[in-house]
Amino acid sequence: MRGRNEHLRETSSLKAVRRLAGLVIVSLGVALVAASCGSSSPSRKQVAANDFLKFSECMRANGVPNFPDPSSGGGINLNPGSGLNLFSPSFKAAQAHCRKLLPGGGPPTHASASREREALQVAECMRRHGVTGFPDPTLTAPSSPAGYSIIDDQGGVVTAIPDSIDVQSPAFKQAASACSFH
Repeated sequence: MRGRNEHLRETSSLKAVRRLAGLVIVSLGVALVAASCGSSSPSRKQVAANDFLKFSECMRANGVPNFPDPSSGGGINLNPGSGLNLFSPSFKAAQAHCRKLLPGGGPPTHASASREREALQVAECMRRHGVTGFPDPTLTAPSSPAGYSIIDDQGGVVTAIPDSIDVQSPAFKQAASACSFH
């Protein structure tokens, strides 16, 4: 029988992967919507769909063989059960190489100074509200979700919460509410 800590660690890692996968899905979906906005012509939407297909093909050709094709509704759906390691060097390298194929060049690759300041203020607020060890944000995600309960990427500013902080505790939840950390 597995111990409670082992189960919590697996659950936390899965949450981190789901959150990152969600961010990738949202980023890819936003790029598709942005590319198709402003025009109701099917040719514009078809161009965006073709760009997503080219992106998928590029990802597979550059070391991510199980990368899916776009869905019929648009965008690319990356499920936690897909077997893709979004943290692997090969995934990150393929993504960097292929992003130019996304409509509009994909989501922004750099964080704004105002977003960095906001994230730093949230981190300081969390510490003031009793969450000792709450990390300052960075501009890069960890290379692996292991050891983190939350990996939150907001506009290129990453806050990686280590497993040593109990994100389910009432104190954390209260601080998160007071500091607008979601």
